Amino acid sequence: MKLKINTIITLENNKKYLLLNETTWQEKHYFLAMEVSDNKEVIPDNVIIFEEINTNLEIYIEKITDNDLIQTLTVLLKAQL
Repeated sequence: MKLKINTIITLENNKKYLLLNETTWQEKHYFLAMEVSDNKEVIPDNVIIFEEINTNLEIYIEKITDNDLIQTLTVLLKAQL
C-alpha cells in the first residue's frame, strides 16, 4: 500500500496527520502533513514533513528534523501548490 495525499494517517503515538502534499527529491518520497484532532479538525500550528520508507512491503514514515532538508523540501512542496 502506498500513502496518498488527502488521507489521514495515525502514528504509533495515536497522533493523526492529514497528508497535504507530496514530492520526490533525491530518489526519496516526502509528505507535507498537518496534525488533525480526534474530531478531524486541522491543527494549523503543527505542520510536519515525513519521509516515506518502503521496506519488505511495509511502509514506514520518519519525521524530518534536519533544518536544511526541511527548507529545501518546503520550497519544493510550496512550488507544487
